[in-house]
Amino acid sequence: MAGSCGTTDMTAGRSRLARAAGWLLAAAIAASSHAEARTAKSLFRSQPVNWQPFVEGDGRPRSVRFSPSWTFDGFQAPFAGDPAAADGALIFASKDGRVIGLDPEPGRPLWDVHLRDALGVGPAAADGIVYQATRGGRIVALDAREGGLLWSVHLEAEATRTPRRFGDRLLVGTADGKLIALDALDGRHLGDLSLPGRPSTPPEPAPGAALIGTEDGVVVSLDPRSLRVRWRHEGPDAITAPPFYHDRRVYVASADRSIHCLRARNGKRRWTVKTGAVITARPFASGNVLYVLSYDNDIYLLKRKSGHLLARVRLGHRLDVDAALTESHAFVVPFTGASLLGLSLPSLRGGGQFDLVAPGEWFTTAPLVLNGRVAVGYGRDAGRVLALSLEEGDGSPDEPPARD
Repeated sequence: MAGSCGTTDMTAGRSRLARAAGWLLAAAIAASSHAEARTAKSLFRSQPVNWQPFVEGDGRPRSVRFSPSWTFDGFQAPFAGDPAAADGALIFASKDGRVIGLDPEPGRPLWDVHLRDALGVGPAAADGIVYQATRGGRIVALDAREGGLLWSVHLEAEATRTPRRFGDRLLVGTADGKLIALDALDGRHLGDLSLPGRPSTPPEPAPGAALIGTEDGVVVSLDPRSLRVRWRHEGPDAITAPPFYHDRRVYVASADRSIHCLRARNGKRRWTVKTGAVITARPFASGNVLYVLSYDNDIYLLKRKSGHLLARVRLGHRLDVDAALTESHAFVVPFTGASLLGLSLPSLRGGGQFDLVAPGEWFTTAPLVLNGRVAVGYGRDAGRVLALSLEEGDGSPDEPPARD
């Protein structure tokens, strides 16, 4: 997909813009190609005239205050993707092949590895191991505490998205349309599955299953050990965001600007809702509310079971990467906004804001919360990591974002 096909000298901001532009083009083609043939049921064909700005909860917004903790500027290239957390360390990777583990307290490097191969996706981490895919088709496993090489294997094609670990299996979607299973401890090839199209999402967890979407509009649910397909849901448009499982339902975004709710048991559709633009960020849920970050600058608050629109929060800049969550807040970094927003759950009213004071720069990775801090990457020419201490409470919230 567009987000993993840029050359190594592309800047992080341009890479995000190219990815979003690719999905917008796909959405336009989908609209013209399938407008008459589409028969999917929707709860409404357009936004309701009177939106309901009410979300269940205690009605008391919680404030959050950000305090700069440290900055690390040891990268010479933009970040390849979003960071990961492993054994209390922050793991960042840059496009020129560097992977660094940072101590979240002082921000000093715990280890620094140069893979000598360009990177197009960010790292994954589980059970003390960091997994990094390279543009040359390698999967490298590193010790999360010291950065030592545990194993390295060559695949027949480049990974399109970050690998994911499921128990003792590591699942990797590749550009030749396969899902490959490796032994997570030694890298042995355990099997592969031909997918209905090039994978456009990483494998995502669900109880006893892995979920993956493709550019051909198919979502597949499979057994992560045997790779046996449990069900597949076919649509006319590419899957643009990682499938999200919650409470026996799977939520999927497609290039026609829609969010779909599927039954996790059999993949049958329950409802479909249109948004104003392509969705590339993973949805998330809190209580009875599903939150959908859209490229039209808005967060849609939907009832999880019915898809009914509860509210729509406008943030003024495009939303294209995942939110980081705590019990009381969602942290988002709108594209080119140069701000980190902490939005109070469940209503998204109040919270707090931190502005990046770096002219011409903006945050280029999703935020990551670890040990009372939120870390986020920025830098269009060279990657930098900013860590902020969080103080969450019930004090007077900052000015809430605009709401329609």
